[in-house]
Amino acid sequence: MTGTPDFPGHAPGREPLVLSCILGNAGEGVWQDQLHEMEHRGQVEYLSIPETEAARRRMRIFTDRGRDCAIALPREQQLEDGAVLHIAPGLAIIARVYGGRRLRLVPHSISDALRIGHWCGNLHWKVVFGDGWMEVVLDGPEERYRDRLRDLAPLAGVDIGAPE
Repeated sequence: MTGTPDFPGHAPGREPLVLSCILGNAGEGVWQDQLHEMEHRGQVEYLSIPETEAARRRMRIFTDRGRDCAIALPREQQLEDGAVLHIAPGLAIIARVYGGRRLRLVPHSISDALRIGHWCGNLHWKVVFGDGWMEVVLDGPEERYRDRLRDLAPLAGVDIGAPE
């Protein structure tokens, strides 16, 4: 989302927060606990970036809460879903690249669907729902998601695959 935001609390004329490097990925173990706690305290803001724009190194963009940001990445860094762009006491900013990598989950029954939905919600996974399936938006290594889903196997029947 670029342009002038329609968010309350936006201060016109205020300098943007400059995001000059990628610190890591929200899906990496080193970040998970800290970001989870910050998310519960309402201290995480997200930048929604279309996959087609993710290759850009410089852009002006607003977070989901209206904070004005200017991304200026070095050549060797590439924006990806889950990129941690800022972390400080009381504020973390994470990139959400939509149209990115996903895993499709197809439950075997309605009760399995409820268990899978509950499981994904408890893990704070971002999901997209379809008719008889859901897709988990990956903001870290795919294998980490598959490992968590293997833990679910005794509780719910699900087929796991790539989106169609």
